[in-house]
Order: sequence, then structure tokens, then C-alpha cells
Amino acid sequence: MSRGELWRVGHRADPLAFTPLSLCSWNHRFDDIERRFRTIYCAENPETSLREVLADFRPNLAALQALADAMGDDALDDLSEPVTARWREEHLLAPARMVLDGEIVDLTEPDVRAAIEALRRELLVENGLEHLDLHEITSRRRVVTQTIAGELFDGGAAAVRFPSRLDGLPALALFEGRAELLEAGEPIALTDPAPDPLVLVCGEWDLAMEPTGPS
Repeated sequence: MSRGELWRVGHRADPLAFTPLSLCSWNHRFDDIERRFRTIYCAENPETSLREVLADFRPNLAALQALADAMGDDALDDLSEPVTARWREEHLLAPARMVLDGEIVDLTEPDVRAAIEALRRELLVENGLEHLDLHEITSRRRVVTQTIAGELFDGGAAAVRFPSRLDGLPALALFEGRAELLEAGEPIALTDPAPDPLVLVCGEWDLAMEPTGPS
């Protein structure tokens, strides 16, 4: 089974590849808690993919407030880390399509989450959850989402669809061995002149971009 165009920000060497096992941290939202399969992430629009990977360039609010209290608001510009030239050179924005051997479980659907709730009530209660709402799907409680991912995989699922924590728009996690991403066009360089989706996301968060050579 194949699906239409999606977007992923990945390393220039192979932007649609799973993270190499030697580098895999196993802390992604839907990695199998028993480490039987990796996951690869993509989104239904390019801006969502960029927001997901650029979020860590934002200075945290506590650091901003501490600096403003000590030095005044004019000092805040000194805390911002730019999107480095090296990062821009090493990554591509790649259009992709999915090939699946199994179903997509759509966690944005209330009835799907309700069915999981009924089966995994004990897990949710143990982790202090009242319900499996969208907030819990996008939280950092990895034990919940990783356990659920493993059980969905055992039930034949190939991927999950869920809302990005950054813009609420759809993202997907594909399960190794059941799904993969294939090229759906030429990848887009993130070097100068910066592509429009990169300009938009950096503008939203007031992130400076270090200049690079031309694409």
C-alpha cells in the first residue's frame, strides 16, 4: 500500500532513512519500548516537519526571563542561538510517500483513542492519566506512547497518525519492518537562498539563520 506526498527533514546523506542503530536513542515518542523496531517521522506539510526539528533552537522561557531580570530585555537577543550554517548544510527537506504493510492507526480520532483507553486502562492510571486525550499523545510521557506503539505493532499496524505538539497539524510515525518512506521528488536544500517554509518557521520563532553558500 502506498500513500501520497509527505515531508521529512533528514540528514543529507539519506533524508528518508531510519536513524542508524548505532545512533538510535530509543526515546522517540513511538519507538518500541522493547526496542524491537525503530520509528521514522514525517508530516503532511513541510512547515510541520521543520517546526519539529527546529524547536530545540528556541531559548527556553526560564533562561529568557532570568536574563531579562538580570540585564534587561535588550539583552535577550544575546541568548538566541542561530540555526547554524552547518545544520542547514547537513539537512534536506524531502518530499516522500509511504509504503505500508499494515494499517495506519489514526490517534487524532476520538473513537480510536477511546478503544485504546478501554484496553490499557491500567497503564494510563499507573501514569496518572485520566484519559488518552490529545494532550497525552503529545506529552513527554514516553512510557505510555511507546507501550501503546508496541501493542499496535503487535496488532498489525504499520504507522500511527497524531497531532504535532508544535502546531497541532498531522504527523506520522512509521514502524520499522512495516513501513518505509520513498522519494516523491527532489529534496529541497536548506541553504541560501533559504526555501520559503524555512523562512516562515524561523520568522515565527524569531530564529536567525547563519548564512551559507548557495544551494
